[in-house]
Amino acid sequence: MAGTWTDASVPIWSLPERGERGPRLRHSRAEVAVAAIRIADAEGIAAVTMRRVAAELGTGTMSLYNYVPAKEHLVQLMADQTAAEYAYPPSPPPGSRAAIAAVARQGRDIARRHPWLPVVMNPPPPMGPCTLRYIDYFLGLLAGTGLGTAAKMETIAVINGFALMYGAMQAALDDERARTGVTEQEQQAAPVKILAEAAASGSYPNLAAALASPSPQQRTADQNFESCLIRLIDGALGG
Repeated sequence: MAGTWTDASVPIWSLPERGERGPRLRHSRAEVAVAAIRIADAEGIAAVTMRRVAAELGTGTMSLYNYVPAKEHLVQLMADQTAAEYAYPPSPPPGSRAAIAAVARQGRDIARRHPWLPVVMNPPPPMGPCTLRYIDYFLGLLAGTGLGTAAKMETIAVINGFALMYGAMQAALDDERARTGVTEQEQQAAPVKILAEAAASGSYPNLAAALASPSPQQRTADQNFESCLIRLIDGALGG
């Protein structure tokens, strides 16, 4: 894709590594992304500014524009760099379901480490090389399923979206426990109490009917993730 160096609508990977002017660069794009990610992890995505990233790298703000000509490009690099955290086994686990579940767990853990990630994925930034590697690997896992191309891409989107959302939710709950001292059991009990009170009010008959059945044993967040994940995979693959 053609575009000028400062055109924020052009993906960063379509631009040369540096502008036409300026000194020789001392950092790689990956190093710039990692510096920005450190700030976002510690203080949230709003704290990521060109000035802060430049300071993190020990360079001037104007010098940073030789690496990333616009803030949008910095966000593109950050999102793609998180996809570099996926580890792909030389030989995927036997069976598509097990392999897909393993990738989804990695996605959840990545979002748990980087809870700002779902925010910058709306709308999704242009796909970089690490993201394309993820899609290529996932498509390989779906190769023998009989799904068409559209169905494969939808499966990737649904499972990846669920994993990232769940990981970010877990990170928010982790933060709440650290800030307030509330326990995981108390966090789990709060929505149950709201549902029970709503059912008892008589305003929600379907909810009341559902809660009238014997309640299953309370599960951990990880157990809930696994249960939901298996339902998604089975639904996508026709299990």
